[in-house]
Amino acid sequence: MAVTKMSSRCAQPVTAGSLCVAMAPSAPPDATTGASAPLRILYAVQGTGNGHVARARDLIPRLTAHPELDVTVWLSGTQSEVTLPVQPAEQFPGISLLYNRHGGLSYSRTLRRNPWLRFVRDVCRAPVHGFDLIINDFEPVSAWAARLRQAPLLEISHQAGVRHASAPRPPRRRTGMEALLRWYAPSREAIGLHFTPVADDVLPPVIRDEIRLMPQSPDGRLLVYLPAHGPDALLQAFAEAPVPVIAFTQGTFAPRRRGAVEVQPIHTTHFLEAFAQASAVLCAAGFELPAEALHHGKRLAVIPIRGQYEQACNAAAAAQVGAWVAPSLSEFLPLLPAWLASEPPAPAAYPPVSDWLVTRILDAARAARAKAAGRHPRAVAPPHADPPHADPPHADPPH
Repeated sequence: MAVTKMSSRCAQPVTAGSLCVAMAPSAPPDATTGASAPLRILYAVQGTGNGHVARARDLIPRLTAHPELDVTVWLSGTQSEVTLPVQPAEQFPGISLLYNRHGGLSYSRTLRRNPWLRFVRDVCRAPVHGFDLIINDFEPVSAWAARLRQAPLLEISHQAGVRHASAPRPPRRRTGMEALLRWYAPSREAIGLHFTPVADDVLPPVIRDEIRLMPQSPDGRLLVYLPAHGPDALLQAFAEAPVPVIAFTQGTFAPRRRGAVEVQPIHTTHFLEAFAQASAVLCAAGFELPAEALHHGKRLAVIPIRGQYEQACNAAAAAQVGAWVAPSLSEFLPLLPAWLASEPPAPAAYPPVSDWLVTRILDAARAARAKAAGRHPRAVAPPHADPPHADPPHADPPH
């Protein structure tokens, strides 16, 4: 079914002081057929990085193709170079993490340059009341609007996996940063995603079909994705690399080449082609790209962005499945020849989880509509199958 904006039947929220209040009406039967109206789903995705949008590229087409679902998409943030498969009905500035010229997280720039008053206004005005269920991938506007108005929300995100009590942590655990992970986009019900199944409610990564089904033809080259480093810094850093290097980073610039090193701005098609040809991947300690590299058995090394606690957690988890980890690019470069000569890991071969997630979303939406109509949710939400899990990849001791 086509992606649509929210119906004009939905009343606007009432703002009382700083508290936003809205009613959540149940869907009436169709006047001509007597059948229930499609389940209205809001898919709200974080757009400050490429990973959330990459996951949405796999899930949104599956949701929009389902005959029972009417899907609206919201995007928060403007820093993703990966495009969504549909045009968002709403796009918010959101709250972005900003970095300094050394590749680390800048708390001062993050505090100064984010539109905090606009964020509060967007939360109060966000029309979340017209949906049977909100699916939230770490998107703060819909999460806070849903919390204030008691709208049904199911979080599906990697961050839910990171903050799970059983998930790996760096040696220095920072409770303040963990609270930020919990309250940046709060939820009461969540399904987490992580490299390994640390709990029943934490699934393997969503490996999008364009990566899962793409034939791999590794030819020895190195794929680098370090968005906190500029193109000139990357050209200089890999000038002496023993293999051809293709690097991607954020920004708008003409591709640059020096010897066997090429640096390009993010472009979905070019990136996928480079991934298929790469034998090794060096990237920031995000989630989606490292998971895709592990899935296909490519050598993986990660460099967590300095000051980004979530990436420190990701690095700890990636090390447990065989990734090499370094605190900075300058400290990793002396290890580059040894890493490139190391034995590649066995493919993780993560099982597909997207169709299971669509079924879980459908069950949750039916239950939420039944609850809004005063019916018992169990009458309309059949039990769903157990979630798919993969055995953790076997790995040599992490470096």
